[in-house]
Amino acid sequence: MASPTEEMDAASLTTAPREDTGTGSVTLPRLSSWEMLRWAWRQLTSMRVALILLFLLSLAAIPGSLLPQRSANTDPTLVTVWIAKHKTFGPLLDHLQFFTVYKSVWFSSIYLLLFISLIGCILPRTWQHVKVLRKPPPAAPRNLARMPAHFRFSDGSGASIEDRLGAAEAALKKKRFRVVRGTDADGGGWVSGEKGYLREAGNLIFHLSLVGILVGFAVKGYYGYQAKVVINEGDGFSNIAMYYDDHSFGGGVDPNKVPPFGLTLGKFTATYEPNHNAPDYGQARDFTADVTYNASPTSPSKKAVVKENSPLNVDGVSVYLSSHGYSPVITVRDKTGKAIVDHQPVEFFDSGAMGVGSGIYKVKNGYTDQYGSPQDLGLSGIFIPDYPGEMVPGLGAVSLFPTASNPALVLSAYTGNLGPNPGVYTMDVSRAQRVKLPNSVDPTNPAVVLTLQPGKNTVALPNGTGTIEFDGVVQWAQFDLNHDPSKMLVFVSAIGIIAGLLGSLGIRRRRVFVRVKPAAAGQEALRVEVAGLARAEDSRLREEVRGVGRGLRPSKAGAQK
Repeated sequence: MASPTEEMDAASLTTAPREDTGTGSVTLPRLSSWEMLRWAWRQLTSMRVALILLFLLSLAAIPGSLLPQRSANTDPTLVTVWIAKHKTFGPLLDHLQFFTVYKSVWFSSIYLLLFISLIGCILPRTWQHVKVLRKPPPAAPRNLARMPAHFRFSDGSGASIEDRLGAAEAALKKKRFRVVRGTDADGGGWVSGEKGYLREAGNLIFHLSLVGILVGFAVKGYYGYQAKVVINEGDGFSNIAMYYDDHSFGGGVDPNKVPPFGLTLGKFTATYEPNHNAPDYGQARDFTADVTYNASPTSPSKKAVVKENSPLNVDGVSVYLSSHGYSPVITVRDKTGKAIVDHQPVEFFDSGAMGVGSGIYKVKNGYTDQYGSPQDLGLSGIFIPDYPGEMVPGLGAVSLFPTASNPALVLSAYTGNLGPNPGVYTMDVSRAQRVKLPNSVDPTNPAVVLTLQPGKNTVALPNGTGTIEFDGVVQWAQFDLNHDPSKMLVFVSAIGIIAGLLGSLGIRRRRVFVRVKPAAAGQEALRVEVAGLARAEDSRLREEVRGVGRGLRPSKAGAQK
């Protein structure tokens, strides 16, 4: 931390004699480039600037908490929806990188400046602390009565000065003081003790650990990656970047060199609150995914159980269970009975309470119009896990419970041009036509309800062009993959921050002095003085000084003050 004198030196050290311009003004010489750099470095490495940068970093992180971010940990469509709703400020904030806060230029600049500032603060203080550790305690002052804590007594026990100094040295060493001993010209002697050196060490450990946290975040951002993958029961997944549903790679990650492990979801089990009278009826209680994995294509398969707070670690990648839902299974046949889509599960994502989800099926050339021309077939659906038996007026799709005990699928059909690549979870129906399916539940909203009951799981397409069959339902689970090479560094740094705070706040820097000299000329009695000095306010200093003094005083001591 630069002192005011040091900060002034950068501007005044090279000042030349003042020149009188005749107007009463004083012209000072300009700083050279080296002097300007030295002044800027002193400003940047001052504790005041470090605190300002830390405050700015906390302010810069606020938009990352309030606005949706383009990252693998959030739904990427949230940013698009937010910008669409705020047509004035949305594009401006996007241009200013407010939707990628932690990768933005301005956030990274503050981060880097804070890192440099902390390093510049820590290195000089560390060197000064090393020099202090090598220095012995100072000699005892001549007048101990001026100290904040003072204790004295007369010793008439007949003990020698050397005996009393030896006892004082032993007492201070027992209390973990660093001790030096000396003699006075009048025949007396003194003992000086100091402890609390670790207070500054705790302060340095705290700041070094804070730097470790910053380094850890930088390492994670550059060498780490996050990804999402959705797996249906019975399906598998190979850890290849092209199979990710969403991902975020650091600049130092090669997508072609991610750990080549495989994962298969066997059975997913979800439990919910079954008590109808409970306020949290139907809320999730526990999620469990039984998986089989292999660390490499040639390694043997192993079984594991993944829960929300119990991830699977494979070759440095943590696999977290983050979400789940249902995948209704359908079969689409043409007019000849040939299966165009054969027993195909499609993930439906939550869109309502009690596990109600929505999703789409897209079948390329899955519908033939009355002229025999093939067209795309799009099915937009709502899945109801526990169908009450009818659509509730005014509420639409309602489920009685999240468990798929009586599943139903509500489908609407579209034909026409759905685009060459309409996307995975969205469907463009702007150039398509809605098809009125037989037995629609609402003539104004042509949709049909399919259940797994006999005779109610099949619907015919118009003009005898085919059928749609609801075959069943499987569950899907979403796994978040996280590779973080900085976990151990951040963990150790977090422990260091706590230890450093405890040390800097709990340890007191104290000095205790003991002086022994003859009470008066020609007398055998000794005068013993004990005094203490603390670096800062220390309510226990007086108690420690008195404790040392009482330990040295004989049982029948003289007057006490």
